[in-house]
Amino acid sequence: MASLKTEYYLERIIKEKGLQPSRTAVFVAMLQLWKEQKYSNPFHVSRRKIMKLSGIKSIVTYHTCISELKDREIVEYRPSYHPRLGSRVKLK
Repeated sequence: MASLKTEYYLERIIKEKGLQPSRTAVFVAMLQLWKEQKYSNPFHVSRRKIMKLSGIKSIVTYHTCISELKDREIVEYRPSYHPRLGSRVKLK
């Protein structure tokens, strides 16, 4: 069942027109963290982990990627300013 969900989200991101590679990398990093959290939806992420997994080096680029994923309604993103909790992400 989980592999079908993963496949659905991968297909969705692949079919998204005009999406830059950095956005795809951030989304794939989110999928990895989603998997690590036993496919809970929503789940929590940290900027540091997403940046490390995706290879993004700039905080500005990270926020730009998150904004575009939100604007395209691929994810719902609720930032958290709690140092340990992390931001909440819901895959759509």
